[in-house]
Amino acid sequence: MRLIARMSDKRQVGFLVDTLRKGGFDRKDMIISHLGDTDERLLKDPEEVADEISFIKTERDGLWETGSFAQGIKELKGKTGILVAVNTPKLDADRVRAMMEQSGAADIIQD
Repeated sequence: MRLIARMSDKRQVGFLVDTLRKGGFDRKDMIISHLGDTDERLLKDPEEVADEISFIKTERDGLWETGSFAQGIKELKGKTGILVAVNTPKLDADRVRAMMEQSGAADIIQD
């Protein structure tokens, strides 16, 4: 299962990442992506964006389509901020949700 928090600034993101790491989560279990400044068009050549730091291929994309992780979250369309997504077992979902709330998450979505 994945929980996604929308944070308003980098300090909150840093605090959440530190809290999650102290809680036993590895950085590889997290995705961090900007929201609101993404290009809505689909690029046909992944090599055009492969060198960009913010490029993340999502499971919703076709073979030759690219986009940021944030573009795949329809519930947050039109909002701004930074997303922190965490892959977690269902057993830890409440604990992760509490960490996100304590870190100042504006929205929390279960994906």
